[in-house]
Amino acid sequence: MDREKIREKLNDGIIGREKNFNSAVLASIIEIDGEYNFILEKRSKNISQGGEISFPGGGWEKTDKNFEDTAIRETVEELGVLPKNIEVLGKLGTLIIPAGVLIEVYVGEILCRVEDLNINLKEVEEILIIPVDYFRDNPPKVEKITVQMHPHYELDGKRVKFPAKYYNLPEKYHEPWNGREREVYIYEYHKEVIWGITADIIYEIINKII
Repeated sequence: MDREKIREKLNDGIIGREKNFNSAVLASIIEIDGEYNFILEKRSKNISQGGEISFPGGGWEKTDKNFEDTAIRETVEELGVLPKNIEVLGKLGTLIIPAGVLIEVYVGEILCRVEDLNINLKEVEEILIIPVDYFRDNPPKVEKITVQMHPHYELDGKRVKFPAKYYNLPEKYHEPWNGREREVYIYEYHKEVIWGITADIIYEIINKII
């Protein structure tokens, strides 16, 4: 082992990234009559997390050059916007979800009119245009949840148990065990509820940028 090789290999990254589902989203904003608005999607009921509100985004694919490319590709697919009408303003950060998901979050401006969007109805039920200032003026409610770990996984429809006893691990790992409490942000806009990942992203934008 060579000291210089160690220096070359060390970098500031996320340990165990390959164990997680890697994805990216574009926190999309659009200017209308001099006012910036978020473009949010209500997900179609026939896809995962149907009916929930999110920014455009999805999983990284091998054909993507990088995570920014992932965010742009997904935005094009979901909002029906031309790539030339997306200006990525920068990266907000990486959101780590206890469920084993890493989300690279970018902020970008949509440069066309809302009427020019051609949303993909297979994935998006409708879009919501909400002024950014609304979230500045209406802080989220804060609730709490506890994430629980289960010592098993599903394989071909069967439950496979984690062999805690075999490895002589402490008894707490033989049954489901609780993790830390987590705060959950919840915004309400008219009859819509914006929470979870999307609320985390909005909260970060409001507190870091606005």
